[in-house]
Amino acid sequence: MSEARNDIRRQVVAQIIGVMEKAEAAGKDVWEAAEAAFPGTPIGVITDAWLDFDSASEERWWQSLEKTIEGEIIRNAIAKAGGAA
Repeated sequence: MSEARNDIRRQVVAQIIGVMEKAEAAGKDVWEAAEAAFPGTPIGVITDAWLDFDSASEERWWQSLEKTIEGEIIRNAIAKAGGAA
């Protein structure tokens, strides 16, 4: 498959993900929103978009958790260092 065709496919998936993100922010079902916005889209395409959407959400969750843990470790280290002084 040519690079141009791959790029078009990535752009299509990105559009679907954009609809999913807006739906999530509005508290709506992301899958239903994608199907409603792009009727007739094959389920495999919606699935690919949802997998990318879900992976991005999971990555954001992990980053948030890691920042929380790092912050807690730093706070604890500062507290210990302050008590040792």
